[in-house]
Amino acid sequence: MVRPRPVRALALVLSALLLTSCFSTQAVGRRPSAGRGGGVAVQVFPDDEARQAGLALSGGIVGELERQEGSYWVPVFRSLDARWTVLGLKPGTYRVRFPARLDDSGNEVPLDARPKIVRVRADQVTEVETVVEHVPPALVAAGVATAVVAAVLLWDWLDDHNLPTPPLPPPPPAVVEAVFQVAVEVAIASEGHGPTIEGVPPFVTSHFPEDGDWVAARRVRVTFALSEPIDPKEIDPEAVIVEGERSGLVPGRVSYDPSHWWIVWEPLDDLPRDDVFEATLAPGSVEDLVGMELENPETFHFRTTR
Repeated sequence: MVRPRPVRALALVLSALLLTSCFSTQAVGRRPSAGRGGGVAVQVFPDDEARQAGLALSGGIVGELERQEGSYWVPVFRSLDARWTVLGLKPGTYRVRFPARLDDSGNEVPLDARPKIVRVRADQVTEVETVVEHVPPALVAAGVATAVVAAVLLWDWLDDHNLPTPPLPPPPPAVVEAVFQVAVEVAIASEGHGPTIEGVPPFVTSHFPEDGDWVAARRVRVTFALSEPIDPKEIDPEAVIVEGERSGLVPGRVSYDPSHWWIVWEPLDDLPRDDVFEATLAPGSVEDLVGMELENPETFHFRTTR
């Protein structure tokens, strides 16, 4: 069987892209992990122009990393950030998913985004980029941003077929990203569970709103994304404390979303306006499925508009 030439394959991929959703996730390269095992580095951009400028998406996006174990996809990591890196992964087949975004109130808005299959290799970090809105097809056809899009898709196709890959265009400017060492040996777990390793306590991977955000919503769901599933019977009803600089302690209700590994706090009434709030997930307030407690507090600030 004759393999299609890379150029022809690239043309077919580009044509398919123009006929599908603007939301696109691609593997774009690899870098050494400096002896920290396999890894996946994810960046999400609102559009192609933002990607070239290195400006990540603002606001919560639901990102998930899963590992293939036989016929199952087992969750390994979840985040609400637009940039994150997971290290300590064993080699194998993984997929990156973005099933939803969070609106201004912290409620989920489903996204029509296909999962992206990525291959993790020993001591290599696979770099993945997602663009929520590509440039209009007419501009792509005219040549605007084609070089960047074409290079990314060509790398992805060649890597899938274990062929030598060409150098990529210069990456976006360096930025601070969240890096997590998980050291996960994934095992098949019951539905709703995930990797829980004895001796490794749960930790917060991200939160919503982001630190320093201005919040216009009257009632916002303050969300802490965790590194693993937790025991819902062991959640402290006062696990999350939200306090305003002028308004003081805000009454709220704490719940657990097992499908995302989220601790969610919701105010009982509208949030006071034009105030700065401190949100804290207290240490010892949650336990994982083997009894390990959250060791460190997670605190961030946000402000309500007038």
